[in-house]
Amino acid sequence: MGQLGAVAQAWHRLMLRTSLQRRVSVVGLTFLLVVLALTVVLFVSMLRSTSGEDDRQEAAEEFTSTLEAFQGDLVEVQAIHWQYITASDVQRLQESGRERADRIERSDQDAQRVRAEAGRALTSSQREQLGRIFSAVEEWRAAVDEQGTYKATADAAGLNRSILDAPTSRLFEVVYDDVEVLLGALRDQREAALRDARDESERAQLVQLAVAAVALLLVPAVLYLVRRWVVHPLDSLSEQLLRVGGGDLQTPVGLPGPPELAAVAAAAEAMRRRILDELADAVSAREALQQGQPLVAEVRDQLAAHDLPVVPGWSAAAALRPAEGLLAGDWYDVLPLRDGRFAVVVADVSGHGARAGIVAIQLKRLLEAALHLAPEPDLALAMAARVFSDEAERFASCVVVVVDPDSGTVTYANAGHPAPVVLRSEGGGVRVVTELEPTGPLLSWLHLDVPGAWRTRTASMAPGSVLVVYTDGLTEARPTGSTDELGISGVLAALGRLPELTPQALVEEALEVARSFSGGRARDDVTLVALARATASAAPGPPAARDGAQGRLT
Repeated sequence: MGQLGAVAQAWHRLMLRTSLQRRVSVVGLTFLLVVLALTVVLFVSMLRSTSGEDDRQEAAEEFTSTLEAFQGDLVEVQAIHWQYITASDVQRLQESGRERADRIERSDQDAQRVRAEAGRALTSSQREQLGRIFSAVEEWRAAVDEQGTYKATADAAGLNRSILDAPTSRLFEVVYDDVEVLLGALRDQREAALRDARDESERAQLVQLAVAAVALLLVPAVLYLVRRWVVHPLDSLSEQLLRVGGGDLQTPVGLPGPPELAAVAAAAEAMRRRILDELADAVSAREALQQGQPLVAEVRDQLAAHDLPVVPGWSAAAALRPAEGLLAGDWYDVLPLRDGRFAVVVADVSGHGARAGIVAIQLKRLLEAALHLAPEPDLALAMAARVFSDEAERFASCVVVVVDPDSGTVTYANAGHPAPVVLRSEGGGVRVVTELEPTGPLLSWLHLDVPGAWRTRTASMAPGSVLVVYTDGLTEARPTGSTDELGISGVLAALGRLPELTPQALVEEALEVARSFSGGRARDDVTLVALARATASAAPGPPAARDGAQGRLT
């Protein structure tokens, strides 16, 4: 049963990758080949029934008629010859003699026809048998001619001696029996041919019935496949689109089916996500008006991330989704360093709104300066903690990850931030290879003067792995009125369904599952950065491009 299940799953995966056009082509070609094969069988059967066997049988039938006529001539010659040699008066003798001559001449003509038709009508053994018959005929005719000569010359003594020494009746019986045996064989051959013809006709009828049966069976099979591959998926997609049109924007649109229909479903899902993004932007814009538009715009611009450095063999994507308005306490950035490395920084300042945004700007500026002066994660965090000397009521979690693009070595310091993870696709799912655990406390006024409060550690990214840095707004997403959180396990389960673990797909899927799990509106800012190291055989990707709407790097 386990093997059958594995085969069924493999078949299902294969069908999901097979296009609808290819499926229809395979079904149509199979139908055509089956009908063509049965038609060839039927055609060959018809050829056999109308081939040289029929010509030979027709020749055998004609030969049989000729041989029967020849046999009749021999019977008449024997009877007339007997009348001739027993005639007593002159008139009777003359009449019998003329009739005897006519019958002998006709017999000779029939014998010539028999010889002419024997070649194409008889088998080699039958021709040998016919040769023996003509030898017997010649012996019988010699006796008949001898008796005719004695009768014509009125040699009574010679005639009587001939009748006693070589009775023509005995010789005639030998000829007649041999001819009858040959005729019997020909008649048996004809009966066998008729039986074969009937059998061939019955087989042809069976083949015709098989063609009709296969056609009748294939038609509903094709209709079933069309319904399974086209009608049912379209019905399912239609129901999902009607649900989206009715206002249910939280249920994803998906369709496991032919690639063409799956592409339509993917486009519909992209449209649903776009609608949600537009709604979120509208809500954010309304809240931004309440926060103060000029200040919001300035703070947002100050927190905007730099463009990703163009690094061969690496790709990245990122997004920031504020919980309220257009400002977030979260921010991220990707900074090129002087030694050829680059730093990924993600921070989460407590609180929301304009004040949290201002503190985030100060933290960002200090971290940028520290990393340019001394690109060591622990020293950068120690310097950035000075921001909170006047912010006793605030704190921030922060992680600084410095990546060497040549070796894949990762140097990091984690100030109480959710542990970034290094992921890898494996066995149809996603596996956590490494977690970058906290190496020190949160950034706050409590640890301003504590030497070595944060430590630096190292890890490694192998080719084909992906580094994911996120804020707690992602894993702590939960529905309204519930304490059940999405957690990193929920995120990994969603990522395991991706056909390919690329940074862009990872970011989009993670944000979508968080939004869906929380019922459409995030309770906290969500920031996410994904950085992938290409496999050794993969070609370098194109230069990164940034989507300013979400701060997405690709």
